[in-house]
Amino acid sequence: MKKILTALLILVSFFTLSACGGGSNDLESTAEALQNKETVTESSAETSDSEQNNLENEEKAVVVYFSCTGNTGTAAEEIAKQTGADMYEIIPEQPYTEDDLNYSDDNCRANREMNDDTARPAISGSLENIDSYDRLYIGYPIWWGTMPKIMNTFFDTYDLRDKTILPFCTSGGSGIDKSVDDIKTLEPDADVKNGLQIGGSNADNCENDVAKWLEDNK
Repeated sequence: MKKILTALLILVSFFTLSACGGGSNDLESTAEALQNKETVTESSAETSDSEQNNLENEEKAVVVYFSCTGNTGTAAEEIAKQTGADMYEIIPEQPYTEDDLNYSDDNCRANREMNDDTARPAISGSLENIDSYDRLYIGYPIWWGTMPKIMNTFFDTYDLRDKTILPFCTSGGSGIDKSVDDIKTLEPDADVKNGLQIGGSNADNCENDVAKWLEDNK
């Protein structure tokens, strides 16, 4: 009888030790899993921080444009489409009429303004948070070989030092170089890039011209 009881006690002890041993392995596995989870979490946090830094370092851009007939507006929309930039339209406080733009009339409003170095047509509204923008795509039609005087109003209004300016224009013939030089004179502390000239009649099909210009001015 004593032998039987002794054998039973030995068996019970064996199973108890086995159970304890299994529990120890489970604890080790759990600890390892938790450690792995912490490593993954830390890695995810580092990735998240890296993505945030990339977003913070990414340049913010806006397309600023003045358009009387719609051609420059069409070109501006294409640039915004390809860059993802915000858009801001320069709207004159006193809108231009057809008579104002009758260039064959020496006394029309546009001609009077272009012949007056001090002319600064008023702009309706303002560009909010301009300090948050690093890159400005600035567009306008060409009047008498350069940009309209309302663009001077814009440049006089905002501090664009240390910003990158990419001028673009729509024109029936005159080039953009004179207006780019004028912008460089008005904004000596900005980085003024080469300009893009788009034929007024080609504004609806300027995708390729815009893409090449953007590629050349990355």
